[in-house]
Amino acid sequence: MTSPDPKLTTDPVVEPTPTQIFRQKVHPPKAFILYIAFAIIGAGAAQMSLALLTLTLKATELDAEGATTIISLSSAIAGIFTLIALPAVGTMSDRSRSAFGRRRPYLVAGAVSFVAGGLLLIVAPNIPVLVAAHLLVTLGFVCANIAVTALVTDQLPAERRGPVVAVISMGTAVGGLLGTAVSIPFGDNLWANVGIPTVIAVAGMLLLAARVRDPKWEFPSAPFSIRSVVGVFWVNPLAHPNFTWIFTSRMLVFSAVGALNAFQAVFLMQRLGIEPAHLGTMITLTVLVTAGVTMIVTPYIGRLSDRLGVRKPFVVVAAFVLALGLVFASRTESFGMYLVACGVVGLGQGVYFAVELALGTLVLPDPDNPAGAIGILKIADNLPTTIVAAVAPAILAIGGGQNFSALFIAGAISAVVGGLVITLIRGPK
Repeated sequence: MTSPDPKLTTDPVVEPTPTQIFRQKVHPPKAFILYIAFAIIGAGAAQMSLALLTLTLKATELDAEGATTIISLSSAIAGIFTLIALPAVGTMSDRSRSAFGRRRPYLVAGAVSFVAGGLLLIVAPNIPVLVAAHLLVTLGFVCANIAVTALVTDQLPAERRGPVVAVISMGTAVGGLLGTAVSIPFGDNLWANVGIPTVIAVAGMLLLAARVRDPKWEFPSAPFSIRSVVGVFWVNPLAHPNFTWIFTSRMLVFSAVGALNAFQAVFLMQRLGIEPAHLGTMITLTVLVTAGVTMIVTPYIGRLSDRLGVRKPFVVVAAFVLALGLVFASRTESFGMYLVACGVVGLGQGVYFAVELALGTLVLPDPDNPAGAIGILKIADNLPTTIVAAVAPAILAIGGGQNFSALFIAGAISAVVGGLVITLIRGPK
């Protein structure tokens, strides 16, 4: 009897990827998820307190009548900056061969940027300085998001990312709650409203930088070329259609959320008659309701999604629930009913956060160098700032005056379209 040819029976040897080799040397600390949570929630507190409260307070201090225009201008410039900074910081992090690691230097840089931006925001004597402060805070937030998310993809395989990714997804919402909650005892005091969230952000990022195991990345990077520079801001949609669809879906859904968040403070003052001195308390209540519902829903939906082995249906449902909350907000004339609308929005966010980012990490073009693609993906979280800032004045002017109903309805439409786009992803369920 003839023996089988070993060449035909031997399984091919699969070489481990650089990331797999890296994970064999790196074991995340037991409190890894806690360090991640502290860093991302702190960064969210500093960023969202600016977006929800302190930018409005400072703009009103500089020019009460033109506050809406100042907010739109600063948000638009910060949004454009974010579009450049996210993939640029991500790619620089991927290419880093520092002895301090690929991600740790950007945690420290983000902490420094938060401090500089917070101080400048407090003392800003005019609009240009206010915009500069906004840019520095934005840079700190970019560094935090890129470093934290990349650390997770570097150090954890896909089947272990669920709980950590859920924490990252909720970081901004929970941070917004924390950042605005500290304003309650201080009214419109900028030093407290800016300083306390900034301290929390810096402490969280530096603690993660000190505790995470992020050794030098020993593997060579792709050679520098013009094509590589262009690639920082571009993922070929024909080669990676799933990545394109999830980017588009995120952009549309976050545009819906941005329609509410960007002008919530002005809405509360101008339509519901909230006094500036009480604005911090009222915003804290709205964030408490929204983030509270989100935090309750997300863990359960995440586990249910894991059990069923599907992600996309939950994203579609989340988008429609968000749209319902925005429609409800467009009809409200009292603060109590507005809180109900925020609860519905929080429900939609909770379902969305539980599954969408986990889905996104499965369609990255280059898993060994994830931060650049993560930066591009997170543009979809931040591009809505620019979109909303650009189109909101025209929508608000419909019919004369400040037509917040039209703005929220437009956001609802964006959410529905974003949910439907996710169904175009092929492969992951």
